Amino acid sequence: INVANFRFSELSAEEINSPMKKLAFRNADLTDESFNELLKLLRYTPELLQAEFDDCALDGVGDFQPSESDIVRELGKVETLIIRRLHIPRFYSFNDLRSVYSLLEKVKCITVENSKVFLVPCEFSQRLRSLEFLDLSENLMVEEYLRNSACEGAWPSLQTLILSQNYLKSIERTGEILLTLKNLTDLDISRNSFRPMPDTCRWPPKMRFLNLSSTGIWAVKMCIPQTLEVLDVSNNNLDSFSLFLPRLRELYISRNKLKTLPDGSLFPVLLVMKIRENALSTFSKDQLGSFPKLETLEAGDNHFVCSCELLSFMLGQPALSQVLPDWPDSYLCNSPPRLRGQRVQEARPSVLECHQALLVSGVCCALLLLILLIAGLCHHFHGLWYLRMMW
Repeated sequence: INVANFRFSELSAEEINSPMKKLAFRNADLTDESFNELLKLLRYTPELLQAEFDDCALDGVGDFQPSESDIVRELGKVETLIIRRLHIPRFYSFNDLRSVYSLLEKVKCITVENSKVFLVPCEFSQRLRSLEFLDLSENLMVEEYLRNSACEGAWPSLQTLILSQNYLKSIERTGEILLTLKNLTDLDISRNSFRPMPDTCRWPPKMRFLNLSSTGIWAVKMCIPQTLEVLDVSNNNLDSFSLFLPRLRELYISRNKLKTLPDGSLFPVLLVMKIRENALSTFSKDQLGSFPKLETLEAGDNHFVCSCELLSFMLGQPALSQVLPDWPDSYLCNSPPRLRGQRVQEARPSVLECHQALLVSGVCCALLLLILLIAGLCHHFHGLWYLRMMW
């Protein structure tokens, strides 16, 4: 709809008492003036909890200046504001939203996704005292502007911050900038193009969840905070993982280049590990046994060598399916060629492949007996004398 010229009909708030919980605009055209008119809806929706704007266009620069009689001081019970793919043709001239600072002071969750956000003014961040969840995915944030947004006193209650697919370059600087967020526990900085990870970094003291997936990192170092309980480093270029994380409960490391399972002693309380689509060729009872508390392991879609040792272990553990939720469909043989493409559960190697030592021993014994037989016959029938005469 086009609400560019929207004007609210002046009904008394007593006439309408809407039980509406959520109000969503999709593909709507807005202006600075129509935004002021829409705010009047709040007087008629006292139970509203969530407002959402998807694929909308704002033809303005954020100059929201309602008349004194029409000013809405706060959003009532609204706790969640979601804005996705908001098109602002003049976004580089956009105001600092000073006129709506007071409106958002009690909002707990804000999502502004793919809307060309490059800065949240420091004063605005400081006014968002109740904010617990902030999603700024797919925007234009860089470290210099993030420092201004996360200034001292900004977002004092924030627990979850999502900065996925922005223009961050340095893990070290990002962690240092966010030190002002004393209550931050969950940080998602996935899909940024980071430079190589340094040896040490500083992070907010309560960090428990960190998402570094699809960031192009080649190695994991001590830069990773030791307080983590959940770490996601999927879809990178890791060929090893040897970092000690004493509190880690969940590790997501799919779509990398690991050839073996990490050492379980590095994660004494690990419960869940997802290591799909790597270069694993096998794993053994000893490797799994090194994870004392592991409950779930997803290791499908790897390049398994269906050796006798692997098949003997996998098929000899009926309870293994309780640990492997993607068993058996995702576990396929990559070699030997005769078994390629077969499910590990159904692969059956030949007797010769699994008992090579016994086969070699049998052949050697047979050859030895044959030699002894020939020697005995030659002795009995004077074979050496006949050979000498022929010579």
